[in-house]
Amino acid sequence: MKYYFRHILIFYLALLLIGCKQQYKITNSKSVNNEINNELSTNNFLETTILPYRTELELQMNEVINTSLIDMEVGSPEGLLGNFVCDLTYLKAQEISGKLVDFCLLNNGGLRTPLPKGEITRGKIFELMPFENEIVIVEISGDNMLQLIEYIKTKSLITKSRKAGVPVSGLRIAINNDTVSEVKIGTFAFDTKKNYRVATSDYLANGGDQMDFFLSPISIENTGIKLRDAILTHIINLSQKDTKLDATIDGRIYYAE
Repeated sequence: MKYYFRHILIFYLALLLIGCKQQYKITNSKSVNNEINNELSTNNFLETTILPYRTELELQMNEVINTSLIDMEVGSPEGLLGNFVCDLTYLKAQEISGKLVDFCLLNNGGLRTPLPKGEITRGKIFELMPFENEIVIVEISGDNMLQLIEYIKTKSLITKSRKAGVPVSGLRIAINNDTVSEVKIGTFAFDTKKNYRVATSDYLANGGDQMDFFLSPISIENTGIKLRDAILTHIINLSQKDTKLDATIDGRIYYAE
């Protein structure tokens, strides 16, 4: 957690400096010779300066915001962690847009740590999602959807890699050997003549993780909501409803026989 604390502290200190806009007028000045303590290192100076902020930040990061009933990790062709994050992202995108969002697609590489069974702290969510990625809704053509489906199939057939598999919500794909045998968006069969609105992160929408099918969109809708904030808000809202974290493997991407 030290890595995250350090960067968040720098951010807080920058805000404090920017906020110090009060103007002062010099009414008296004098020169005084003071002895400099050469033994005081830069690290010691920084430690003294940021200590009050670090203490406050550690209290915030150690705050328990909910409890998970299970261990959630990424997986392929689907995983509990990917299902959990994609489901809440899909709901948030739909809520903000006010227009139909067909499905959500993220990447396992962006989910940096599992969510363990037991107490979940605010800091754990910063570990899970340390990036400043925002939720966007990308409208793509049926042709680009074919590339997206092929991408999911390829990633789902990879083994022994943490980045294998593609987390989705609202999308169902059956893979038979090396062929995609069924694709449903919601309750409807995939139609190559239709356009589809996909909730994802701005990083992936810009072609991250080799998702080139997003690079020629029909339109992009920015939500202004960071993915990490959506996760935090969802987990806190569940806690307020006395609901603990849970997820299931439900066959949204599966190997057909």
